[in-house]
Amino acid sequence: MKKRFLVIMVCLFIPSILFSETGIASWYVGDTPNALTANGEEYDENSNNAAHKTYIFGTIVEVRNTQNNNKTIVRINDRGPFIKDRIIDLTPKSAKELDMFISGIAEVELTIISTPEIPESKYLRVGDTSWYTIQLGAFSNRKRVYENYVKLWNLGYYPLVEETQSSLLRLSIRWIEEKEKDITIKILEELGFLNPLIKASLPPK
Repeated sequence: MKKRFLVIMVCLFIPSILFSETGIASWYVGDTPNALTANGEEYDENSNNAAHKTYIFGTIVEVRNTQNNNKTIVRINDRGPFIKDRIIDLTPKSAKELDMFISGIAEVELTIISTPEIPESKYLRVGDTSWYTIQLGAFSNRKRVYENYVKLWNLGYYPLVEETQSSLLRLSIRWIEEKEKDITIKILEELGFLNPLIKASLPPK
C-alpha cells in the first residue's frame, strides 16, 4: 500500500513538470498581406494565436510574463520562433496584453491548458502532429509479411498491410506517439527494418 501511495503522488506531480516551460517570448507580424501560418490559416495580428516550435496545432497555452505577472491565453497555429533561447512568438495583441509590446521580448512561463485530439491543421505533415505511421517496406513474399505482422503485433504495435498496384504487400505500423518514435525506430532496426519511411498520422479514434 505504501508503494502504491508513492506512485500516485509522483503521478500527480508529473504534469506540472511536463507541461510547463520558461524562456523568452517575442512577437511577430506576417511577412506579406494574407500571409498563412504553418497550419494553413491566415495570419491575424488581432488574434490570440501564437507560434511554437513543437506544440500540436490547436494547443491552448497560458503565457505569463514573469516580470509583471500579466497573463494571456493563446492558441498555437504557427511554427517558430527560430532564434536561440526564444520559446514562443506572439501576435501584437497578445504582446500588448503581457505589456511587452514596446520591449519586444520578455521572459515568460508557458503552461499547457489543453491539447486537441486531432491537430487543427489544413495539412498533415511530419511535425504537424505527435502521431506517426512508420512504413517498413513493400514485399513480394507473403509468408514473410505475415510472420512480421504477427511479430509486430506481439510486440504491442498496430501493423497494417496494404496491397500496392504492383501486387506487393506494404507493411506499416500505425499510431506511434512522438515519445515512442525514437525507441520504435531502434527496435525496428534490430528486427532488420532499416531506413523506414516516417509519415505523420492522426491519432487513433
